[in-house]
Amino acid sequence: MNIGYIKIVFLLLSVVVYANNKALAAEPESGVEALRRFAKRSNARQNATLIKNTPPSIFSAAIYEQNKNRLCTDYGETQQAKNLMEKAVAHFLYYAHIRDPYILFRRYDNDATLYSMKAEDNSNINKLHLKVHNPNKYDELINTLWNSNITKDFGYTFIYEKIARVYDPNLVMVQHRIKNDTLEFQGYFYAFATKVEISQDTTAIVYASANINDHNMLNQKPCTNVILKEANSFDGDINSEADIRNGDLAKLFVNLSGYLIKKNGDHLDLFYINSMRLTDSKAPPFIIDVIDVARYLILIRLRDKINEE
Repeated sequence: MNIGYIKIVFLLLSVVVYANNKALAAEPESGVEALRRFAKRSNARQNATLIKNTPPSIFSAAIYEQNKNRLCTDYGETQQAKNLMEKAVAHFLYYAHIRDPYILFRRYDNDATLYSMKAEDNSNINKLHLKVHNPNKYDELINTLWNSNITKDFGYTFIYEKIARVYDPNLVMVQHRIKNDTLEFQGYFYAFATKVEISQDTTAIVYASANINDHNMLNQKPCTNVILKEANSFDGDINSEADIRNGDLAKLFVNLSGYLIKKNGDHLDLFYINSMRLTDSKAPPFIIDVIDVARYLILIRLRDKINEE
């Protein structure tokens, strides 16, 4: 298959996904507020205990040691980040486990199914469910997903991930840069990330953006997290690179995202939840769908690789 044909196919796929998501906007939003109320009533103290009692794995401890030069020394910010991500875990677990009001969006194969629903601001909350038929790779899968110093790609979309700040071995701030050569798009986002051991056979990795001042001179407007309202009171900044400060990259915002990895008999269940939006008008509106499709296919490729081992 030649390069020009691949570009056309990828663009057509992006447009189809965008059109389908626009159609979803007509779906009723009944239940969304109920979800929010449930998440707010979730036992924050229990989530705090989970986070506090999650011992760092050897892999997490190694990443922490490699990035200790980015350790946050502001006690107030550290506590804000911990409290925020306790709430994020509560919201994430709920969206990972519910069935309604998700609707079936696409079945990639027998072990890869995508569901979607609408958030309060009409942005999507998508849930990809993968079955991994190699239960012995539980720890390896977690480590691969938690590794925040890596480049991922599919087709013409590249995702560059790195740690921007560390709070403890299981709580960091990450920067993701996204580049799509076909659309000549470059974007980025900052988000907090935490890893929580829910039980001996279940682990969650959760991401959420907040009002982090990255000194983008062309995009200083505050971002509102429509799922995680607690993120809107966060106060902090980051010393970003020159291209971000100059406004050369489009700014993205993660309402809520993450992975739930569960042992389930002869296989692993992997759930990927994502709700992300664009805060920059200079990028095409369907770029979020392009990024989402790339992430899904990257995860499916990872599943296939683990299945073959």
